[in-house]
Amino acid sequence: METNKILRDYIESYQFTGQNHGKPYRKFLLVKRFAKDVEDSAQYIGENVDKLYQGFGDSSVRITGKGQHVIGITSDNWSYYRQNLEVVRDSDVLIITHSRYKMLCENNELRRWFTEGKHTQIIDERIDFDIVSFSRSDYNNLFSVLPHTLHPLLYDATKGLLDQVNACERMKTNEGKKLSSTGIIRCHPRIDSLEPIYELSNALDKNKFEIIRNKGLAAYNNLMGIVQRLQLFYQNTCYYNYHSLSTYNRNHRLFCLANNIILDANGQIDDLYNVKNGNIKFVLDKQSKIIDHSGSTITHITFNTSKTSIEKKLNTETNQNEYFEKITNFIKRKFKIDKRYLIVLHKKFVLSDNGDEGGFIRQLRQVGFTDIAVGDEYNGESISVNWYGNLIGKNTWRDFDCCYLLGTPNQRLESHVIHLCQYTDKHDWRVSLDIIKKDKTRGFKNRDLEKIRQSDIISEMYQTVKRVQRNPNPRAEIYIVTSDEEVFSGVAKQLKHIKIAKPIPLTVDDFVSRHELKGDSGSSNEDTMTEKIMDWLLKQQPGTYPKRDIAKQFNIKSNHFARYINKDLSLVQTYINTKQIRIEYRSIIRL
Repeated sequence: METNKILRDYIESYQFTGQNHGKPYRKFLLVKRFAKDVEDSAQYIGENVDKLYQGFGDSSVRITGKGQHVIGITSDNWSYYRQNLEVVRDSDVLIITHSRYKMLCENNELRRWFTEGKHTQIIDERIDFDIVSFSRSDYNNLFSVLPHTLHPLLYDATKGLLDQVNACERMKTNEGKKLSSTGIIRCHPRIDSLEPIYELSNALDKNKFEIIRNKGLAAYNNLMGIVQRLQLFYQNTCYYNYHSLSTYNRNHRLFCLANNIILDANGQIDDLYNVKNGNIKFVLDKQSKIIDHSGSTITHITFNTSKTSIEKKLNTETNQNEYFEKITNFIKRKFKIDKRYLIVLHKKFVLSDNGDEGGFIRQLRQVGFTDIAVGDEYNGESISVNWYGNLIGKNTWRDFDCCYLLGTPNQRLESHVIHLCQYTDKHDWRVSLDIIKKDKTRGFKNRDLEKIRQSDIISEMYQTVKRVQRNPNPRAEIYIVTSDEEVFSGVAKQLKHIKIAKPIPLTVDDFVSRHELKGDSGSSNEDTMTEKIMDWLLKQQPGTYPKRDIAKQFNIKSNHFARYINKDLSLVQTYINTKQIRIEYRSIIRL
């Protein structure tokens, strides 16, 4: 709101008083995260400006079109401004969303209409440029949606990607370990011609109504979006990590005017702004911390809360996640009837794929809680459970008393490498992409990349705990469950004068253990037992393999076999979805 006030006061004082006589007049491009923010800013800044230009006309009527000096563009009104670009160009203040900014990155001609004559761009919060990924699972999904007649075109368009995935999975180090277990692999998928991609895109357009009729509009839009981005994999460096290729559109980068400002509450945390030797330089204007958190406490509960680690706590014999069992009992012991609680973790544990309540919500109910709100559906409940990425720009919890962060918001590791390229506009970084483990946490060996990874997690957690007790004298109770001491300390450091309570260790048995085989198989010591079994299965001929025999092959007790191979494990799901295996009651079928 302060930015809006500054811009409104600047225009009104410059144009309608003599305060700035003789000084150059500046025009602005303001970039907001959401369409609602665009509409609110346009209303506030332009409330009086257009009328003043018109000579104090009817203040109840807003001008649209020629003579409109403050314009907010959203999908609702874009069709008008698309046909009246001179109005866009001539505006004093032009306000757009992050998503439209990315569209302008891809269209030089359209961008000129938006930026010509503008002096200063102000970007509210860091723009997350797109990352595109492709895996066998994506291929399988595309295959299931496309009409049979288009399957050959799909194969021709994606063969280079599938070949690259297979090649990366076969790569070994000099010591015989899987190369993919030691780090991210840079690669360049090959295709003789992009023509199959163009043909597939055209064929989708021709078969649009058939696909929508059979699979639905959402499926068609998703399909078209993936196909239209396929060429990026062949035109750019790709990064292979955990069965998936990722890349990005090089046109997605910050473009500059004479003066450029990013307003980011995480600016002092996010290490992307501190990278040296990039083609874009950031000058940090650090603001002192104003809010005094001396009335609040923060507690570190030491436990690895990555998605993978939490999944390992699922006892497949009882279908109970023992981490959820312990942490919900902890919450129950600390619960006070007169307080309200915000609990945040990964979405998959809050809501299942079909929209039902996830495992954590079920466990909360099992220990006796009933007054629970899930996601955005809040109506005065004492407990609100949400997920990372769904709290941005919302003040629903401003008066809540307590905040529990029960998961660590890890992004895929390759995303940090890609963000580095995007925010420095430099695409040939020659840095190590090796991955190491520290205190059960996977991170980068390269110090600069690791700082970017950690700062991303700290930023997300910091913004989450700031959702509660949003007042000048907060009195919050904050609990963060993570095994990473540096991440916890990084969050605590952002909260001025906060009291740090004694750490609480949490111990939960693994039910999908990372047992290691002994011998000279050449497999990485970091490979899980699940990976070893899957590697063995994929080398076998198509056929039926009894679980009992496989267990014997790997010196596993038969009644423990389900710990390592079951449909709930993401690695196993990948091979099921790509129709390489099928799990039966007593056997596994190699397809």
